[in-house]
Amino acid sequence: MLRTNVLMTAPVMAFLMCGTAQAALTVDQVWADLQAAAVSGGMKITVATEVPGDRELTLNGVTIAPEGEPAIATISEVSIVEQEDGSVAFFPGEIKLQITGPANVVINHEELSVSAFEDAGGLGYGIDADSLNVLVNVVDGDSTFDGNFNLISVGGRYTRGLDALGMEMSADQLVYDIKQKDPALGIDGAQISDTADLVMTGELTLPEGIDLMSLQNSAAFAEAVRAGLGVSLEMTQGISKGEMTDNNPMLPMSMVFTAEPGVTSVTMNADEFAVATSVEGMELNLRPPMVPAPVNASTGAFVLGLGMPVVTGEEAGEYGFELKLENLVLDEAAWGMIDPTAVLERGPLDLALDLGGEAKIDMLDLIMAGEADTAPAVMPELQTLDIRALSLKALGAVATGTGAFTFDNSMVAMGGPPLPVGTADVRLEGGNKVIDAMIKLGVITEEDAMGARMMMAMFGKPEGDDVLTSKIEAREGGSIFVNGQQIQ
Repeated sequence: MLRTNVLMTAPVMAFLMCGTAQAALTVDQVWADLQAAAVSGGMKITVATEVPGDRELTLNGVTIAPEGEPAIATISEVSIVEQEDGSVAFFPGEIKLQITGPANVVINHEELSVSAFEDAGGLGYGIDADSLNVLVNVVDGDSTFDGNFNLISVGGRYTRGLDALGMEMSADQLVYDIKQKDPALGIDGAQISDTADLVMTGELTLPEGIDLMSLQNSAAFAEAVRAGLGVSLEMTQGISKGEMTDNNPMLPMSMVFTAEPGVTSVTMNADEFAVATSVEGMELNLRPPMVPAPVNASTGAFVLGLGMPVVTGEEAGEYGFELKLENLVLDEAAWGMIDPTAVLERGPLDLALDLGGEAKIDMLDLIMAGEADTAPAVMPELQTLDIRALSLKALGAVATGTGAFTFDNSMVAMGGPPLPVGTADVRLEGGNKVIDAMIKLGVITEEDAMGARMMMAMFGKPEGDDVLTSKIEAREGGSIFVNGQQIQ
């Protein structure tokens, strides 16, 4: 059975002042429960003074610290006030996070309030603020980092269902300004960004007997995941605009960008790890070094996704990888620098790759073995590979492919590779046309082109005007055939 009381870290406590009260929503009961929740999470809340009032309590000089250690968060004051609707609201002052090391973090806010309300698994919490401002300053020798992050019109809810903790948060705008220097790494750059309409939802599953504060190393994390720890997050955003500058003397670069609305999701549990991001389109203005004019580019949809099993056991789990870039277009100024006589076709570039299959793996065991510098208890096994889509359209040529393979893993234990068995079908249209254009452009010579055409003729079968197809077969024992001819 999954536990639903909150075991939170000190920064979360400092930011939301949330707790695990299970009784009626009065000031005294909520405050007592907050302190008990801190203790259960290995933390301690102390205050300089408590000033009681009519259905309210003011805490001055609040500090939050791991038991027996220095404070890692302070709040100048917190007013806890009972509301007419039966909830209890928190109104914190300035929040400072005392992070171990060279970093300083200060959280400022306008009209921040946090309210507690009854939920299915205990108390839920809501947050509202006109603005939240996070200042981060890091000085570590010659290395510096300064970040200013602003969230405008913030709202959110934290809930506890019977099986998982839920979180929802939104902001009308996220603006940040970052400056970073590290002479040892050659870093000297700045970034500014302005993103509209952020919405984030998430769910955390905590197994019974697992405290978040106890997850201090890989072994504890792996044990928690095997016991049922899981996280899922999804974030959507509106239009984002920004600038990036790198003042590296060897390769200075600047970029101005606009990104259309997009979605990012992350899932992690004992069954799978998956991350996916997509954006409807982008516009880029690049200023590379030693280039007389800026380079402008635009794209349509961009998609990147990766999914893989975490712990499979005897049954293989599914994995997948997807990459898609639609309608990449360079402006005439950019083309003019590489192809001033317009020899190459300047149509949009399209790229699509969709792979999937099944594998046996224990990612948690691999992590532990890597840290211990030992061999994993169970070696990963690739079972199948499906090339669901492979497509590249560029310079007037189009290449496509599909395929399906299974793998013989009998040699893996002896250090050998998994041997594929299966077929792939490949089609190339316009390859000779691109070679002719490259000759005119002076990129390759006639002799180079002859070698390329011979390779294409060796592995491709003519199917029409400047169209080649290939059937690639991987057979048992490691032999490879192309269009029926053995090449290995």
